[in-house]
Amino acid sequence: MLSGFKDLLWLASVLKDNLLPLVFLLVILGNVPAIRGRSLGYSLRVCGFMLLLALLKNLNIFSAMLLSSGVIISVSLTLYTPRYSWMKYSNLSLVPLVDLFALSILAVFASSRLLEMMTFWLVAELLGFFLIAYDYLVRTEKAALLAAVKYLLFSMIPTDVALFIILALTGFNEAIHLPLNEVRPDLTSPIITLMLLLGFFSKAAVFPLHFWLPDAHSIAPSPASALLSGLMVKMGLYAIYVIESYPLDTFIASVMMLFSGCLTAIYGGLQAIMQQDIKRLLAYSTTSHTATIMILLSLYIISGDALFVDAAVLYAVTHAFFKSALFMDSGFIEVLTHERDIRRLGYVFRVTTIESLAVMISVLSMLGMPPTIGFLAKVITFVSISNYLKHSWLYVLLLLIISIEISLSIVYSVRYLRVHVDSTARLPQGSLDLRALRMTPFIIALSAASVGFTFITGVFNQITPDKSEILLELSPVLVTALLIFAFLSLYVHEVIKKSSEGQ
Repeated sequence: MLSGFKDLLWLASVLKDNLLPLVFLLVILGNVPAIRGRSLGYSLRVCGFMLLLALLKNLNIFSAMLLSSGVIISVSLTLYTPRYSWMKYSNLSLVPLVDLFALSILAVFASSRLLEMMTFWLVAELLGFFLIAYDYLVRTEKAALLAAVKYLLFSMIPTDVALFIILALTGFNEAIHLPLNEVRPDLTSPIITLMLLLGFFSKAAVFPLHFWLPDAHSIAPSPASALLSGLMVKMGLYAIYVIESYPLDTFIASVMMLFSGCLTAIYGGLQAIMQQDIKRLLAYSTTSHTATIMILLSLYIISGDALFVDAAVLYAVTHAFFKSALFMDSGFIEVLTHERDIRRLGYVFRVTTIESLAVMISVLSMLGMPPTIGFLAKVITFVSISNYLKHSWLYVLLLLIISIEISLSIVYSVRYLRVHVDSTARLPQGSLDLRALRMTPFIIALSAASVGFTFITGVFNQITPDKSEILLELSPVLVTALLIFAFLSLYVHEVIKKSSEGQ
């Protein structure tokens, strides 16, 4: 098996220039109706996604980390979605849309040229529109169509305008032939900077164009929500990272990003706390987390310190893992219980203790507990800001805002955990669809990946030496934390299992 995978990567390196068409071909072949739900279909799709890892060598740290984590998430989803689609819609028509959506997003991160990135960006947006409107297409639910139209007006159009402005200022020949990091469009006009940032704010769901996200992410099928929240909003953040290397009005950019980021970080957290629908809770929390990443990117503009980029990248990867896993869990809960209201749940641990434990791992990653990737993200975030506390009151204020955002995340994380574990909740009789348990292995695997990814972060050689030293020094701590974490996981599993058996 391992040698076969090595042969696959060798073939990918030989076909590097034509790799993306090959990847799309494999995923499309794996979605042929006759084999879509069979082992051959699964294998073709998984191989297609895994081939993208051959492109990591030539990418910057931001795109490399997003691509590698995105591949893991996409593989989990291509195995999860057929079960979800069959149990909820009684067919597998959702699978190709989800796979191609995931692949288009990953192709954006893997793109080396501007026109290539724009092409896959537009394809991803179009597929996202159809996924948000999916329940209207198959069940004529008008709420899904309204959410899709809101997404079209306030996410797709502003972002597309921003992309075409960059294309116009770059020139068609340069957009085709020059690498992304070599094009130099002049973005120094305050109006141009303003329009570009507003466009990419809309994709990242940051104020003032954030309000499309809660409806879109809560109404879309759960695999689509996992991609929208886990990966697609990162496209907006990635675009901002890319244009930060171009000539632009840094004052306008930093002020806009700081103001919108701080406002959205607090607003999103407060809104998440007040939600009763589990998917709307997760959706609002996404706006809060992406806003925090926006703050880190703004500090990179102000200071020029690459440590803020590393913090933003780790935070983005952390969010991608735990949010994708939690949206997959929300789909599992919806199929199992036919319910999304937090007040009517709380008994899931009595059905499957291991799934509840997997959710706890994702929540711990959100909160930054070792040995999850969230721990590294929080450490680098606080270290990067603390280095500048003596330089300006601004860093003190931002440290306070991020601390408040983390405090709010603790509150809504506890609320989400109550969906699984609530000692007062009683197991309903005869209303559970136990077929949903077939989805849990893929949620568990993705939650575990947030731990495993912690230990491979250092292989990305774009991380500068001083950050690599931080990771090296933390290794003994992380290994110790992993051992303690494994013991506690077994202990909690035993306690929850005995509690559920006693009811």
